[in-house]
Amino acid sequence: CAALGLALCLTGCGQSEQKETKNQSTTAAVTSSAVTDSKSDVKTLKEAFDGDFKVGVATTSGYLSEEDRVAQIKENFNSVTMENEMKPESLLDWEGSEKSQDGMPAIKEETLEKALKAAREAGIPLRGHTLVWYSQTPEWFFSQKYDPSKGYVDKATMKKRMESYIKQVLTYCKENYPGVVYAWDVVNECVCTDAGSYIETKGGWKLRADTKKDNDFTHEQAVQNYWYTTMGENYVEKAFSFARKYADNDVKLFYNDYNVFMEEKMDNIYKMVEQLKEKGLIDGIGLQPTVGIDWPELDSENDGSFRKCLETYAKLGLELQVTELNFRIEDGTTDEELLQRQSDRYEEMMRLLVEEDTQSGGPCNITSVTVFGICDDYPLYGDDFRQNLYLYDKNCQPKPCYYGFIKPGIEAVNNKK
Repeated sequence: CAALGLALCLTGCGQSEQKETKNQSTTAAVTSSAVTDSKSDVKTLKEAFDGDFKVGVATTSGYLSEEDRVAQIKENFNSVTMENEMKPESLLDWEGSEKSQDGMPAIKEETLEKALKAAREAGIPLRGHTLVWYSQTPEWFFSQKYDPSKGYVDKATMKKRMESYIKQVLTYCKENYPGVVYAWDVVNECVCTDAGSYIETKGGWKLRADTKKDNDFTHEQAVQNYWYTTMGENYVEKAFSFARKYADNDVKLFYNDYNVFMEEKMDNIYKMVEQLKEKGLIDGIGLQPTVGIDWPELDSENDGSFRKCLETYAKLGLELQVTELNFRIEDGTTDEELLQRQSDRYEEMMRLLVEEDTQSGGPCNITSVTVFGICDDYPLYGDDFRQNLYLYDKNCQPKPCYYGFIKPGIEAVNNKK
């Protein structure tokens, strides 16, 4: 590997034969040279941004049990997020809940154990994702006797179930793996501005209710937000109240969402978070960039740009974490120009984040930036293994965008000398 001395010539990652096209190899070599010719001693992603923010990656406990993958992750990242294993769908135990003596839900401690143990053994702090979400939370959890055919429980019962679930998860983390989880996405994607899919709360912000249209997707049938159906609009505040009650004092509590730069949605997220902050319930906002190669503008003063987004949320005085960063290009492409455009996009984003961070004199307290996958064989959505999103190719070799990502960090290190 021609990558800053990194030990990334991994076996067993993706394909058994490691083949690179001439175009991709040439582009990577040119970009690599531009980075390695610097006077910095920085050799890894986390070193490049040390002192600015954590560099995180979405993964699984299975990846963290593979010797080659965990070596790659440990070398480059100092934060991990479990893609699915800490979501309610994964942790709630249907059979155990039905047999519960007190009527409260049961959790799969063994699933939680795998995620926490893998992170601790790797020696990498963990972002908990996510406690309360309208999606990937089973309908039976909201149903009488945990049976979807019997209708939903009343508000008082659902409040008790929410508290019990959050208490069990956070207490297990605190008592069995203290210090492993440093932050939680308490509520995920509850703000919605798409027509016909929200209600306006008493606080004046738009809450997801029955989702008919969602971002770029129109559903054949409305997707219910069962939390709203059973508890009403105050479920968001209740979730943060319970998380604050049961989490360790040093665990930070976040609200996480996508399309955070779009003006109407940004205004609604800001209003909701401001109200939670006034009650001492929230520590930060998780920003899913939801960005592409051409949209939105990144380092621009124009409305709807990511710079504007960062500077707007910074006014709340809370931590900001980029939680699901990736730039999609054509699946499986080896086109040199397109790979370089992807690299340039990563570079522009990372330079913007460094410049906006308080450590560089900017207004934003950015504490973590997470890419939502490792290599291009990482099956984020589906198992086609043809994604072209990440910093490493399907053979775990650095792509041009790896060097685009790391370059602003190296420049910042050099400027501090």
